[in-house]
Amino acid sequence: MEQTLLGGRYQVVRRLGSGGFSRTFLVTDIHLPNHPRCVIKQLKVQDKDTGTLDMARRLFDTEARVLYQLGNHPQIPSLMAHFEEDQEFYLAQEYIEGSRLNRQVEEGKPWSETRVVLLLQEVLEILSFVHRQQVIHRDIKPSNLIRRHRDGKLVLIDFGAVKQVTSSPLLDAETGATNITVAIGTHGYMPNEQYAGKPRFSSDVYAVGILGIRALTGMHPQRLEEDPVTSEIDWRQHAPTVSSSLAAVLDTMVRYDFRDRYPTAQEALEALQNLPNPLHGLVGTQIYQTWMKGANGRGPTFPDDDSNTAVGPTETSEPTAFADDQDSTSLFPVDLAYSNGKGAASQPIAAVEANVSDFQPLPHRRSLVVGSVLGALAIGLVLWRSGLTIALELNGGGVAIPFQAAAVPTLTTDLGLLLPPEEKATFLTRQGDRLLNQGRYPDALATYNEAVEIQPEYAAAYLGRCKTLIALKRPIEAIAACDDALAYSTYYPEAVRSKGNAEEQQGKLLAALALYESTNRLMPAMFEAWLDRGRVLQKLGRSAEALAAVDQAIARNRESAEAWTVRGEATWTLRRYDQTIIALEKALQLNPNYGPAKELRQQARQTLGR
Repeated sequence: MEQTLLGGRYQVVRRLGSGGFSRTFLVTDIHLPNHPRCVIKQLKVQDKDTGTLDMARRLFDTEARVLYQLGNHPQIPSLMAHFEEDQEFYLAQEYIEGSRLNRQVEEGKPWSETRVVLLLQEVLEILSFVHRQQVIHRDIKPSNLIRRHRDGKLVLIDFGAVKQVTSSPLLDAETGATNITVAIGTHGYMPNEQYAGKPRFSSDVYAVGILGIRALTGMHPQRLEEDPVTSEIDWRQHAPTVSSSLAAVLDTMVRYDFRDRYPTAQEALEALQNLPNPLHGLVGTQIYQTWMKGANGRGPTFPDDDSNTAVGPTETSEPTAFADDQDSTSLFPVDLAYSNGKGAASQPIAAVEANVSDFQPLPHRRSLVVGSVLGALAIGLVLWRSGLTIALELNGGGVAIPFQAAAVPTLTTDLGLLLPPEEKATFLTRQGDRLLNQGRYPDALATYNEAVEIQPEYAAAYLGRCKTLIALKRPIEAIAACDDALAYSTYYPEAVRSKGNAEEQQGKLLAALALYESTNRLMPAMFEAWLDRGRVLQKLGRSAEALAAVDQAIARNRESAEAWTVRGEATWTLRRYDQTIIALEKALQLNPNYGPAKELRQQARQTLGR
């Protein structure tokens, strides 16, 4: 099989893994320029009778439909192709290069509370989008979450176990057959209703809560006991220092009865965001703070510091749509060992906290770690509430002072100074993204430049620099920055599209069009590239093609006033005036102040007398 082309276009590079129901392969697409990599998932059909093939076809059609629907989210792999060949079924999907979360959630090495909250928040943000599409994932667990190398964001994978929520009756009206879903998921992360084949949105919430408890306790969920009376999970004894507010949220997420849980991921996310910790919304998902050195070279010892744990070595996945084992299921991960330049893997930094109620002086030591001390400096209380640990020591007069007598860093801007180079570059790039979104272009550019100085091969920082230079109307420099991003990341559709934006800004419309078309091939789910393509085609006077492209954009995102306006422009040129009015009314419904739509509607009314 490895010597043939799958689907007539995919050349197998190597097998990534296999499970009870599927195999996955890393492949190259020989029909596209530069032969980009993607992943092929093959359903293994052992019995080729008609009934089995029909069931396999239904499962894969469902997964393909859901993946196409969900692929618009930047943290869900996009679907490239879906095909059947010789009674075998294949999905071609975006290749995610990164590190599986189960390589970081290790047995016996609990995470700090801040780190757990940041993880839960990011997972729930992705899952909220999934639930809004009326989809239940059913297999949330560490091995189905990848920390993407390119930008440090989590990616949710393996939608082979998905269930779409429908209003279909329990019994088929014609056949009388029972429409009951089989139990699919992974032991330890499945609530009781999912075992019974009746998953709900809150079943996913349960799995995310279990993920948080696993990280917080350092224990696999199958090792956690249940209360013999209530059947609730008895986990708090394994995390004695957890704050009561976070514990209450986790307890609600993993209630035995689904009616007592948060009904969807959005409600769980809101509860998490309401925790008394303002740092959660300010710092990116990989920012784990600690002060590593104290006065005179002494540093505090942290009970939950897992800094001796290296990022896992390169590893392939164990994919299958149905998981019975502890944590073996995933679809596309390739774990990367981040080098420290000396051939060894770098070490992740753990967040460190201390609760006021748990504070006790350590015997035989002059230095101590404390979250807040009644009567201490006001800044201590602010930092404690934010989740940042403060390192103090006693001076000659018995007064507690900060280690090194250093100025306390500003939480939202200087926290990255506490990180090692690899994570500092990620922190700075995320900070640059925020500044760019706020329209603070010179500050954003300076931040991206600093990230590049720290990590010269970090593609995400070059992309941020490219976007900022476009915003500053410096397209030639922007193209150079996008080329740098592409030099360090061979598959980077966002950089291809941004380079097209820079070419368009220079008036080089044909060059921009070629780049947008390339982006469409590389990532068909990217709404923005289809819109860019339609806009440029309309500028070139190719309105019929522009209409086709912008319809692709609208199919992926119906909430864009610009997309509806471009559709209005194309249909106006094609003299489809009724469609023009409808498109412009939709654009102004979405954004009543959108200038291009207002101007075109006024022109249409004057011309048509409406």
